[in-house]
Amino acid sequence: MSAVPRTTGIEEFLAMPEDGNRHEFVRGEVRSMPPPSGVHGKIEAILQRLIGSYLDDRARALGWQLEHGFGAQDRLVGFLAGGEFGLQFSLPDDPNQIRGADCVYVPAEQWAQVNWDGQGYFPAVPWLVIEVISPSDSAADIAEKVQDYLAGGARSVWCVYPQKRTIHVYSEDAPPRFLLKTATLTDDDILPGFAAPLAWIFN
Repeated sequence: MSAVPRTTGIEEFLAMPEDGNRHEFVRGEVRSMPPPSGVHGKIEAILQRLIGSYLDDRARALGWQLEHGFGAQDRLVGFLAGGEFGLQFSLPDDPNQIRGADCVYVPAEQWAQVNWDGQGYFPAVPWLVIEVISPSDSAADIAEKVQDYLAGGARSVWCVYPQKRTIHVYSEDAPPRFLLKTATLTDDDILPGFAAPLAWIFN
């Protein structure tokens, strides 16, 4: 993350040109980050594949078939998105926060409550947010991001540490879970029945 965030307004932030970096707008500051390393993207893709397979199975159990289209699947079981999925949400101390999440899952129940046409930033915090942590991410920045997501409406936040091969799971109403490389990742509140050994993710 940039060592010296720049203070600006929301209009100026939204008008910023593309420069190859990632930018977030947090408490009036533009926070800039370089593109992530290759392993970062690979872990994102593995998680999306595992969760996507789980959602396919759930949708088929509800009668969905491929010829029905993925829009129909989304309406049944929600949607998964990644690659710095842009979120814009409001907190008591930050009415125009903009974050780019590595991976998110929006269950059908939540999506039905959100007015979004697919354009612009998603106007809420998804119930599940996944962040793949880079070596340059400070503990303070990670803690702030987790708290902001939970305060904004997330029910679960996964922080994935590729170098340490661990995953920290934070929930709105339960103590944090710290999963080591021999553990199995589950989240019964958001993804009932989902189970992925960490060995699958990090190998």
